[in-house]
Amino acid sequence: MLAIAACNSAPAATTEYFGPRIEPPGGLAKIRPGMTVAQARSLVPGLREDHRGVREHLVLDSGVGDVKLEVRVDTGTVASILAVVQGQTARDLLTRAWGEPQISKDALGQPEISWASESTGWKVKLDCLERNCFLDYVPYHVLNAEYFGAHVVPPGLLANLRVGMKLADARKQAPGLVDVRAGIATGVDGVRQYVATDDKLGTVRAIYLNLPAHAENLIAEAWGPGLTAIEPVGKTVSVWPDPTTGWRATLRDALGSSHDLAFDNYLPAAALFGDQPDVLEAVPVLGSTIDEVKQMFPTELGVPNKERDILLTLLPTEWERTSTKIMLGTAGARVRELRFAIPYKAHPDAQNTLLQLFIHKWGQPRPSDVDGKRILIFRDGDPRVEVREDTEHDAWLIEIQR
Repeated sequence: MLAIAACNSAPAATTEYFGPRIEPPGGLAKIRPGMTVAQARSLVPGLREDHRGVREHLVLDSGVGDVKLEVRVDTGTVASILAVVQGQTARDLLTRAWGEPQISKDALGQPEISWASESTGWKVKLDCLERNCFLDYVPYHVLNAEYFGAHVVPPGLLANLRVGMKLADARKQAPGLVDVRAGIATGVDGVRQYVATDDKLGTVRAIYLNLPAHAENLIAEAWGPGLTAIEPVGKTVSVWPDPTTGWRATLRDALGSSHDLAFDNYLPAAALFGDQPDVLEAVPVLGSTIDEVKQMFPTELGVPNKERDILLTLLPTEWERTSTKIMLGTAGARVRELRFAIPYKAHPDAQNTLLQLFIHKWGQPRPSDVDGKRILIFRDGDPRVEVREDTEHDAWLIEIQR
């Protein structure tokens, strides 16, 4: 158990020490989780390193004998701000300073004792153990629908990131966030932001917020009702694709009563196909040379297989979680065929939505049978367009040939 190292002659903390304002003492209100250690020390010069504990942290002289001020650090980034009060008197002391605390339950259903102030922008959570009480200071503003905005976009620096981005690039765009595995408080009540990484590939694996239970209604107020989707593991989630921003948000159940709101980019199916009947608008490569395709898609192309076909990997449509993969069939060093699938298993209602999109683009199809399988021939000319339904995988299979 942590012991408070202080001079015996130093006085004990009183209500005057914590003051009438709910905020960290000793000037620590100047710093925020997510700052670098260098930024924190420039704002609070009295912070110094303390290597005696199992956690990496900075300490600040409190000026009293029974309080230790601590800034915990994760990979060079401020993770949390704590005051450790010796003994069990902290609740009574803070009640006299700030009034009665709010008694609620956390995401796991455990009691939570806290004080919060919208005017100071701080919330203090009290957790008393056997010998000491821990005051966890968290930036605070009330969570409301306005926080999510009118369009689906990750908040703050998260909007600079992309799933699949190289970690070296991500660190430049969102310093600190990428390396703090336990997440960073956003300053909005109950909201933490996370960047999950794939250490083997060295890329960003996921971008998400952890939210309190009541956030679900606030999201619907901001963005409207989400689409109901079924994930590969069989769980039902709510999804908000926003074609104006290219971002998609997915709300999933998380630990206890909390939710995770994950963000990723997608390519709307309507934008992939477009309106022109003779070209796939997002991939206008039929008849192009391989070099021309490489210029259009410098990072999305794979290497040719033994049949000289090349895989083009694009963002997923709103109907899928993984990438849209388009096989480019080549002949004479030019692209002559496109083959790809648009799954709708996660959104069964999208089966007909997609069919209507095909009809809008190419007109009514001519049904045909090949080897007992039904084919919809949308175009006989240049290019030829055939669409099949893959009932086993719940997907439309599209072939466009020149």
